[in-house]
Amino acid sequence: MKKLTAAEEQIMHALWALPEGGFVKDVLEQLEAPKPHNNTVATLLKILVDKGFVGLETPGRNHIKPYKTM
Repeated sequence: MKKLTAAEEQIMHALWALPEGGFVKDVLEQLEAPKPHNNTVATLLKILVDKGFVGLETPGRNHIKPYKTM
């Protein structure tokens, strides 16, 4: 079974607080200060997608919206 790092777990908690997932900015709003940089959150979300904990949907042409798979 794949394990989450502390940072990945923090991102998952932020996603779980969002009813239908959200964009990077939505995840950032859920995190407490000091907030990580946008690129850090985007990288962690990509890792979570690669691990299978998070899926992606493309609601618009230029945006990717992560959502919870578990």
